[in-house]
Amino acid sequence: MSGRPAARLGDPTACPKTGHGTNPIAAGSADVLIDGVPAARMGDATACGASLVDGLSPTVVINGKPAATLGSAGTHGNAVTAGSATVLIG
Repeated sequence: MSGRPAARLGDPTACPKTGHGTNPIAAGSADVLIDGVPAARMGDATACGASLVDGLSPTVVINGKPAATLGSAGTHGNAVTAGSATVLIG
């Protein structure tokens, strides 16, 4: 079985921009929950002001947007560094 942990609202991202550091995913689906937490998708914001845009699932779509997972990246080059311990995507 393969796959990467699903990313959710509040999961951390590591931003390489000076002064940004580790920031949580700040937005997610209003109606799709993973472990009781909104699922993160393409375009969802992180607390440092980036949006998730790369490394997204090519096969799982949430509200018409590709699902974010561990390793998905944002517009600042930030990467999701943790995700669900129970839900794998991919």
